[in-house]
Amino acid sequence: MKTLKITLSIIVVAVIVFLALWWWIKFKERPPISLPQNPFTERIKQEIASLGDLPDSKFCKDTYIYITFLINDFHKPHPPQYPYGRLGNSQMENDQRKEYLTKELYSAYTEKFIKQAFYVFRNSEWSFADLRFIRSEYQTLRGSTYLESGSPVDKNFSDIHNIFKKYDEITDHISTCRSFSFTNYSLLARFPVDDIQNKITQTNTYLNKGLGEYVNNCTRLHNELKEIPQALFVAHVRYLDNKIREWSDMYMRPFHTSFNDYNNNLGQPTQSEIDALNREMYNVDNFDAEKQKLQNKWNADKQAAYEHWRRN
Repeated sequence: MKTLKITLSIIVVAVIVFLALWWWIKFKERPPISLPQNPFTERIKQEIASLGDLPDSKFCKDTYIYITFLINDFHKPHPPQYPYGRLGNSQMENDQRKEYLTKELYSAYTEKFIKQAFYVFRNSEWSFADLRFIRSEYQTLRGSTYLESGSPVDKNFSDIHNIFKKYDEITDHISTCRSFSFTNYSLLARFPVDDIQNKITQTNTYLNKGLGEYVNNCTRLHNELKEIPQALFVAHVRYLDNKIREWSDMYMRPFHTSFNDYNNNLGQPTQSEIDALNREMYNVDNFDAEKQKLQNKWNADKQAAYEHWRRN
């Protein structure tokens, strides 16, 4: 009985092995099944491939939008010929191919967009329109579920982020300097020279040490940084001019009892502020002319004060 069971087991195993070998041989002999060509998926693949041939010098968001439209349109059902859509022969196949093609489009467009962005960064002319597009587009693409963390594309997006971080740092500095204003015209108030000196020092640091990789290519930033000392000098002159205007003719009011009183409490303090204008700090071409205008304006007030007290 035991021998019979062993024999039957051997026969069963032999049959299984034979059938497996027969199926494998038959399978090998059969020619591979070729799936019917889908003209819709093929067209989309060709459109995606064409992205790589577009120039790096011009953004191609419109092409990306067009291909996205094609994928979505071909995915929609179009009864009665394509009840599941034109990408596949079933709902599952239609959905899977849409997902695959969308991911392929994202990959191809992102690769092209990065090349186009760095084409701008490597050149000297950074137009505001280009920068607005790059900033918006990389943030949108970076938020996609198709982006793989730590991939070369992810690293490129981090590089773009750092470029904009440095660019914004410098443009913020320029904007702060350009808009600087001080409006405290009290006799005890003084223009914040130390703050101005710090701004000019930071400006010179940017110019002398460079603005950072890629940002240093932007000619506009270099030119605007070079204009900062002039802008701050104008702010200083404007402050003194307004302060002189604020306190002019005060000798005619009952604040002062004599010319010496006027001179000690108003004349000399204001004169010291004019004298404090520092040629070396600003290093601008119109320094002497602007300082002389202030001096002439204050001299006229002092002379009028002297004549007033001499007559009285």
